[in-house]
Amino acid sequence: MKSRLLTISLVIAIAIPMLTFGQGFSFDNSSSLSQRGALLANLKFGQIEAEQDSITFNYEKSPGRAFLLSAIIPGAGEAYAGAYWRALIFTGVEVTSWVMRNQYNKKGERIERQYKRYADEHWDLNRWFRNGLTNESCGLEGSHHIWVSYNGQEYVANDTLVEYIPDYLDLGSAIQPVKTYEFYENVGKYDQFACGWDDFDSTLTDTVLMSPFRDKYLTDRYECNQALKMATNFVTAIMFNHLISAFDAIIAAKNYSSEEKKYSWNLGLITDYRYRNPLRGVRLSVAF
Repeated sequence: MKSRLLTISLVIAIAIPMLTFGQGFSFDNSSSLSQRGALLANLKFGQIEAEQDSITFNYEKSPGRAFLLSAIIPGAGEAYAGAYWRALIFTGVEVTSWVMRNQYNKKGERIERQYKRYADEHWDLNRWFRNGLTNESCGLEGSHHIWVSYNGQEYVANDTLVEYIPDYLDLGSAIQPVKTYEFYENVGKYDQFACGWDDFDSTLTDTVLMSPFRDKYLTDRYECNQALKMATNFVTAIMFNHLISAFDAIIAAKNYSSEEKKYSWNLGLITDYRYRNPLRGVRLSVAF
């Protein structure tokens, strides 16, 4: 282990006036220059026999602080502990994950607006009512439903609708679908609503009543869901990055206490009683 010790002794009081404390400290004419030199050398280099009270400050990295820093900002704890390459990796993962999350989230929202507009243009409630009268697989009778609005009231669009709105087939634009998430999901997902698309072929006898418009709508919804799912995956990656970085910062902080990086301060008060007036001073030592 390579170490160096730097010792600095600061003398804060060399002599106390005799008039104040009833003591004196002086060199009479018989004091030799060699005695003076020895005393000054002792003060300078701290090589004296003296009482000493000291406080030692060890500068090591706190694992708890490192954990907290990286839990808040991944890589911050590693940087605090001196592991700069690892800090760069965790910070890079954090930034990249946020950028990708925002991009996929914006993409999903854009496609969502697109497919909703597409459904508004190509799926019609009154067409669904009329075609449902002649197609057993489509119409009001079914296990799924949407809601409709008429005269400020909302009604479930199932086989009981005629009880509440007897002339629902003749109302035209006065009756409108309530465009909730459930509405946009059902008109594409279930055959029960297939006859509301404007390219629906009433002569179809297939088990799945698919039309080009409905197929495109389902494709757009799938792409939207995939984009939003990817955004969620990046949020999960962000959470794990915080967690992993926090625990890695603990390891980095503990490894920081190696012999090459460890250093400490020592602050001591010294008093030399070999002279008539005790000599007092401060010793500051730095080991690194």
